[in-house]
Amino acid sequence: MPSTAVRLVIDDPENFHLLTTDMKEQIIAGAIATVNIQAALTRKNAVKIVQDDFVIRNNFTTSQIQFTQMPKTRFISLANVTSRVGVTEKADYMARQESGGPRRPVGGKRLAIPTDMARGGNRGSPVLKNHYLIKLKKVDGGGYATEGHSFRAWLVRKAAVAAKHGLVMRHNDKLFKVTNFQKVGGRVTFKMNQLYGLDKEETITPARPWLWPASEKPAQDVENIFISQMKKLGM
Repeated sequence: MPSTAVRLVIDDPENFHLLTTDMKEQIIAGAIATVNIQAALTRKNAVKIVQDDFVIRNNFTTSQIQFTQMPKTRFISLANVTSRVGVTEKADYMARQESGGPRRPVGGKRLAIPTDMARGGNRGSPVLKNHYLIKLKKVDGGGYATEGHSFRAWLVRKAAVAAKHGLVMRHNDKLFKVTNFQKVGGRVTFKMNQLYGLDKEETITPARPWLWPASEKPAQDVENIFISQMKKLGM
């Protein structure tokens, strides 16, 4: 059973001012230990939820789920005893997953959405390094109308240059890698493999909460955690 002082604060935190200075310091120490344990448990739960419920292609996202401990201090209001759990700015897309909302391009008008082909044919894999958008070099030139060519002639010429020099070509707001380019007599054949879609100004992410569910059990267990920590302090 918790001590009378601990029970007094649990039942009504407003009673904190009634305690002696020594008791206040111990209560504060126990409260700090409690929120830090809650934060650690919440992070652990959040990592598990993300691993189980999301398509993650490496450990980057889970490594960015972090918590900040409340440092030890002697004199502070109980209301100010807090710790924080969340993601770093590098993984701010997980905040959009939590609450849902639009995804818009940064520094451009259209989103660059990679296809499975850009990921090596596997949706669950990260984009291949040689398919990073910043590393792709495109075939130069304008549209077929401005160049005075028919559409078919323009497409063949672009495809030939792309295949020969390992470039990508843009067509219908998509980026393609050209393979299997062959010319036999007057017949030309080639394959266009889409790497990116460039046709969307935004996409809508539906809400898939992962942090709130992770915090529910530690929040429910707060009293037991606090009592356990106070027992360690001899109260």
